[in-house]
Amino acid sequence: MNKKTYMSELNEILVKYQVNENDIEDVLVDYEQMYDDALDRGLTDDEVYQLLGNPEHVINELRDTLTLKRQKQYKNKLIALTPFIAVITFMIIGLTTEVYHPTWLIFLIIPMSAIILNTHGKEKIVALSPFIALIFFFIVSMTTETWQPTWLIFLIIPLLSMLYNKNTLKKIISIGALLVAVAFYLYMGYVQDNFEYGALGFILPIGVAILYGDISVSIKKMDPIERKSGYILFFVILSSIIIFFVLGFIYQGWAYAWMIFLFIPMASIYLFDKSRKITPFMPFIAVIIFFSVGYFFSLFQLSWIAFLLIPIVAVIENA
Repeated sequence: MNKKTYMSELNEILVKYQVNENDIEDVLVDYEQMYDDALDRGLTDDEVYQLLGNPEHVINELRDTLTLKRQKQYKNKLIALTPFIAVITFMIIGLTTEVYHPTWLIFLIIPMSAIILNTHGKEKIVALSPFIALIFFFIVSMTTETWQPTWLIFLIIPLLSMLYNKNTLKKIISIGALLVAVAFYLYMGYVQDNFEYGALGFILPIGVAILYGDISVSIKKMDPIERKSGYILFFVILSSIIIFFVLGFIYQGWAYAWMIFLFIPMASIYLFDKSRKITPFMPFIAVIIFFSVGYFFSLFQLSWIAFLLIPIVAVIENA
């Protein structure tokens, strides 16, 4: 990435976040100067990129000093209200119907509202797909006690990404491979009564993804600390997948095994976020506490209190 590309991406990010025009100009001038100074010191473009950080990171670092347009401020106020709206709605439904589970899914309006208000077009649909899949999965699974193959709903996430691919041939082959894998999985499960072997069918879409380079392993120069963090994160991902299937296939724990995947973003935050604050971990910790207490002890009517840890910790840590 050269200077022109970096500055262009930085400008696009600033515009995307609806930063005030004067602030955009100031930021671009400052970072262009820093970029030139770094080049004058003999740094390469890659080294300058590592020094300044990617444009998205720059916005996060400068967020408190930037002036956003009024429209953005209104959206943020609405997003800030969603936790209280979720709690009130949850309590009203719970107290009047005594149905606390799966009423707790109402808390998903918190991240969903942020996506709906702050993303546009295709990005919004793709970003919402995990939450839509999660809602469908829990409602169907809890009401019918059919965890398998209900989990297939999560395949809408990669499917949507495939649909938005501009390469028509790649789109057809990728979607076709995924549909063949699903058909094989269902055939082995319902006809041969062996879902475990049916899961092997998903090797096909994975192979296609590797063939097209959607899944790849690249080796780049990085300092020892980053390399160590990358290895640790890879180990966490691999371990999570293994534990998930062990709990599911051996102990039939599909109902709760999904929580193991929450450790992947938590590990990523711990390894790569230098702020070392607790607040970013709290949404994941709250979900684990909420579902574990509710599922294993049948206390969904009380375990929702775990979600209050998110604002409490944020207030304490940032006071």
